[in-house]
Amino acid sequence: MQAQLEKISFPREDLQFVMLLGHGEFGEVFLAKGKSFREDGTEAEGEALVMVKALQTRDETALFNFKREIDLYYKLNHENVSKLVRLCRENDPHYMIMDYSDWGDLKQFLLATRQDCIRPLPAPKPPPLTVSQILQVISQVALGMEHLSNHRFIHKDLATRNCLISSGLRIKIGNPSLCKDTYSAEYFTVRNHTTSIRWLPAEAVLEDDFSTKSDVWSFAVSVWETIHQAAMPFSTKTNDQVVAALERKELRWTTADMENKVPAGLHKLLTQCWDASPKNRPNFSAIVIQLSEIIKDELNFSSGRK
Repeated sequence: MQAQLEKISFPREDLQFVMLLGHGEFGEVFLAKGKSFREDGTEAEGEALVMVKALQTRDETALFNFKREIDLYYKLNHENVSKLVRLCRENDPHYMIMDYSDWGDLKQFLLATRQDCIRPLPAPKPPPLTVSQILQVISQVALGMEHLSNHRFIHKDLATRNCLISSGLRIKIGNPSLCKDTYSAEYFTVRNHTTSIRWLPAEAVLEDDFSTKSDVWSFAVSVWETIHQAAMPFSTKTNDQVVAALERKELRWTTADMENKVPAGLHKLLTQCWDASPKNRPNFSAIVIQLSEIIKDELNFSSGRK
């Protein structure tokens, strides 16, 4: 593996800093301009915007996770998963260079579609997503997660803030996890573990038991976010109240507030994903199949209305 990783080594002096996105588990996460790369990893003409994750900690767990993330993303190759394009490891801090998108993260895009969002001119305000566009977006997330799960990769932090969106509503699953500042309000420390408690099932928050099935739960929350224009889950509850409700097994997700917003089949799918028992939740391959059926039914229904 080390010999393979050497092939994607990149001189850090060829990176041009653009802006700081925030801080995550490993350190700074920032945007930079660098050489453009094709899908197969070879260099292309011109420059491209990339996301750089810096390793600025000596914590052993973080060091292990940084190396693990490099190894995993190097193996992944899917149009709906952010790609590891290069590494800078000749000096400290080490850099993990990932591809980025022209529209940024999905959460910021969804927030911009809100009626109460004030956009600085001349940036155009995107309209709210239609039902068919919502289905298009979430089906891409499901396909990307299916690829991750097929490679036995547990994401642990799936949310709209960790998905990238580009023109044409193309989605890529990433993992910036800006838990230290930018999105710190969406994380909370429970039993010495900082996690996104509003996006996770009880077994992950309370027992540190992460699996593909906990990712399935988070996927359903991400779908809810997409439908509700990046609203905060359980916004009327404090973090302590969310944890207490999880401990008492009283935190209940419902699709009642989605009536007439999305197809009935999606209601049923989300309810399955939020089952209290991990073994009863569908896997991502089943989710992909169900979503394709829902999209097909929606197309037929839309055609019938014309």
